[in-house]
Amino acid sequence: MFRTFRHRLLFWFLVFITFSLLIITLSFTYINKRERILSRTKEIERSYALLLKSVKAQQDFFSYETKSQRFFRTGDSEYLNYYLKLLDSTRYGLEQIDFSKEQELNQVIGEIKSDITRIDSIFLDLIVQIQARGYKDHNLEGSMRRDAHWLERAPEIPTKDVLYLRRHEKDYIIRNEKSYVSRFRRRIRDIRTRISQRPISRKRKEEILFYVDSYQRKFLQLVDLDERIGIRDNSGLKELLDNEINVAEINFNYIIDLTKQWEQNEFRRLTWYFIIITLVLVGGSVFISTYISKKITRPLTELTNHITRFVDSKFTLESEHPMVRTEDEIGKLTRNFSFLKDEVISRLKFFKQKVDERTEELANANKRLLRLSEANSRFVPQEFLNNLGRKSIEEVMLGDQVEREMTIVFSDIREFTKISESLSPQENFDFINAYLNGVVPIIRSNGGFIDKFIGDSVMALFPKNPDNAIKTVFEFDAFLKDFNLKLKKENKPAIQIGTGIHTGNLILGTIGHDHRLETTVISDAVNTASRVEGLTKFYHAKTIGTEATISKLKKPDAFQYRFLDKVRVKGKTKTLSVYEFLSPSETKKIAYLEEYNEAVQLIEQSKIKEATALFAKILEQNPDDGAAKIFYEKCNNYINRDTPSWDDITNMITK
Repeated sequence: MFRTFRHRLLFWFLVFITFSLLIITLSFTYINKRERILSRTKEIERSYALLLKSVKAQQDFFSYETKSQRFFRTGDSEYLNYYLKLLDSTRYGLEQIDFSKEQELNQVIGEIKSDITRIDSIFLDLIVQIQARGYKDHNLEGSMRRDAHWLERAPEIPTKDVLYLRRHEKDYIIRNEKSYVSRFRRRIRDIRTRISQRPISRKRKEEILFYVDSYQRKFLQLVDLDERIGIRDNSGLKELLDNEINVAEINFNYIIDLTKQWEQNEFRRLTWYFIIITLVLVGGSVFISTYISKKITRPLTELTNHITRFVDSKFTLESEHPMVRTEDEIGKLTRNFSFLKDEVISRLKFFKQKVDERTEELANANKRLLRLSEANSRFVPQEFLNNLGRKSIEEVMLGDQVEREMTIVFSDIREFTKISESLSPQENFDFINAYLNGVVPIIRSNGGFIDKFIGDSVMALFPKNPDNAIKTVFEFDAFLKDFNLKLKKENKPAIQIGTGIHTGNLILGTIGHDHRLETTVISDAVNTASRVEGLTKFYHAKTIGTEATISKLKKPDAFQYRFLDKVRVKGKTKTLSVYEFLSPSETKKIAYLEEYNEAVQLIEQSKIKEATALFAKILEQNPDDGAAKIFYEKCNNYINRDTPSWDDITNMITK
C-alpha cells in the first residue's frame, strides 16, 4: 500500500491519534453526562430548601403581620413578598428538572407541583380571611370596636353592662375560649331586655338596639372568622395549610431518595458504558500497535539479530546474509548492510594481519618496560613517589620535594663490626641480605617503607601514626628469635638490634644532577632518630623513642613504656626526653614497671633516698636493667655528695 517506511509510519501514527481522540472525547462525554445527572439532584435539593424557606416566611407572616396595623392599613408585607418570591423560585426550579424518561420521578414531581399550588391557594385564602377579620381599628374588628364605643357613650345603657361586654370580647380575643362567647350573648340579651323595658322613645330605642345587634353580629362574625382561620388553635385553614406542607415535605424527601437511587443507577450504568467502550478502544489500540510493531520491527529485528551475530563472531560471519523483505528504507538499509559486511570482512582480514604483527612487537616492548619498572621500584620505593605526588619514576624531576610529618625508625645490629670480621665479603653480604629479607616485609606490612640501607642499619619511614612504627619494632623480636636459631645451627653468634624512634617534620625530595639523581630525606628529625638509636647502647635498651613520638600515639595505652632520661645528644643544644618501649617479650621489666615509675616520681619530688631504695630493689630483681643501674648510680653519687647538685640532663659526647 505504501512504498516508503515514512508514509507507513505516518499512517499508523494517524490511526493511533484517532483512537486517542476518541478516548478523550469519550472522557469529556462521561464528565458532561455525570454533571447533568448531578445537576438534577442538586436542583431538587435546592427546590426543597426554597420550600422550607417559604414555610418559614409564612410562619414569620403569621407571627408579625397579623398584629401589624400597617399591613391592615396598606395590605403590603415584606414577609408576604419574600414568600411569593421563594415560591416562584421553587416552581421555576421544578420546571427546569427534566425527568420525562423516568415515569415515577416525573409523577412525584407533578404531585409536588400540585402540593405547592394547594399550599399557595390555602395561604392566599388565609391572607384574605385575616384581612377581612382585621386588627384593632381596622376592618371587622375595627368596625366592631366603633359600635362598642357608641354603646359606651349611650346614657341609656348602664356603664357596667358595656364594660362586661368589652371584657368578654377581650377575654375571647386573648384566650380564644367559647365560654366568653356564651357570656357575651347572655349579656347582650340582658341589655336588650333592659332597653325594651326603659321608658324612652321608640326611635331612640330602635337606634340603641340597632347598635347592640350590630355589635353582636360583628363579634359573632369575628368568632366565625377566627374558627375558619384557625391560627390560634391550629385548626381550620391553618391546619389544612400545615397538612399540605407536611405532604409536600414527605413528597420532597421521597423524591430526594428516589433521585439519589436513580443517580447511583445512572452513574453505575454510565461507568460501565465508559469502561466497556474504553476497553474496546484500548484493546483496539493494543491490537493495532502490536500489528504495527510486528510489521515495522520484523525486518528491523532480523537485521539487528544478524548484526548481533556478525558482531559476536568478531566480524567474521560470511555464510549468512539478512533477508530483504520490503522495498522501503529498511529494505535498502538491509541490502546496503550486506555490501558493507562483505567490505568490512575483507578489510578486517587485512588489518588483523597487520595488528597481529604490531601486537607482538608491543607485547615484547611492554615486557621490557615491566621489568624496568620493577627494577626501578627496588631502588626508589613506590611510597616515596606517592608522597612526592608522582605516579612513576619518569615524572620525578630534580628538586622535587614535599614536607610531611612522619615517624622515623633507625635500627642497627649491635657489634656488627666484630661479627663481620669473622666473615668473608660474600658471607657478609649473605648475612645482611638474610637479615634484611626478614625485617623489610615487617616494615612494609605495617605501612612503612625503606628510605635507605646504611650497612647493617635500616632507616624506615612511617607516614601515618607512630603506633604502626612501634608495632613493627615489637614484631622484630619474633623474627630475631627464628633468625638466631638459624645462626646457632650454623655455629654463628646470635645478634641483637637497637632501635631509635622519633616523630617530626621532614622533607622528602630529590638531590643530585640532571644526569644523576638520588631520593633522600632531609630533616633534623632524621638526625635525632639516628642519635636516639645510639642511646640504646648506653641505656642497654632494645627500643628508645622520644617524647614527640609518645605525644602523637593514637592509642598510648596499648603500649608499655617508661621514662629513661633527659639527654642532650651530640651536636644538639636542646634536650630530649627519651623513653624505653617495652616489648611483650621483656616480661622482667614489665613486672616491676610500676615500681620503676614510682621511683622516677620520687626523684621529681626530690625524695632521692626513697628513690635509691626502690632502684636497689629493682636491681635485685634484674641486675641487667641498664636504666635502673644508671638512676641508682646517680642517686648514690648525689647522696654521697660526689655530685654537688642533682642534674636532670645527661650530656652524650658520642653518637
